[in-house]
Amino acid sequence: HPTKRPVIIIVPASLKLNWKKEAQAWMDNPKVQILSGTKPTTPIVGEIIVINYDIIKNWVDELIKIKPQVIVADEAHLLKNSKTQRTKAVKKLSKGVPHVIHLTGTPIVNRPVEIVNSVQMIDRSVIPNKWAFLHRYCGAKHNGFGWDFNGASNTQELHELLTNSILIRRKKKDVLKDLPD
Repeated sequence: HPTKRPVIIIVPASLKLNWKKEAQAWMDNPKVQILSGTKPTTPIVGEIIVINYDIIKNWVDELIKIKPQVIVADEAHLLKNSKTQRTKAVKKLSKGVPHVIHLTGTPIVNRPVEIVNSVQMIDRSVIPNKWAFLHRYCGAKHNGFGWDFNGASNTQELHELLTNSILIRRKKKDVLKDLPD
């Protein structure tokens, strides 16, 4: 989306400078701003804002004010736990943003429940009912104290649901020739 601005790119701290470098390498004169620090004292003036997961909770209200048009979450599998401050902040930031893109080489680290947050931030219509999703795809079991969703069920159906809607999978062997050195 070359005309959709501002863009917020959320990454692990170690990747912030790399995202700036890549934007400068592939775009004509991008206005990239890297946010840092736990206190949002710096005015947000960039068209492409790069921030790390560790501080997003401190900046989320300021980022909402700039009305982002695109959010990119790199290593999005870090958003698998609904209880973490980073996941809550990214969910809050993503609400109402027209273009939400999550990048990860591991969309499901261990079990299907881990992809719910990402899918719902990208396109809520894919999983309109979290409870139904958990029962259909997460091996739901009542253990006498509550529900356990740490399993997997109907995995082929889940794969088809995701690949027919929002998931794009590229294998390195298929795209290696297209990647820069």
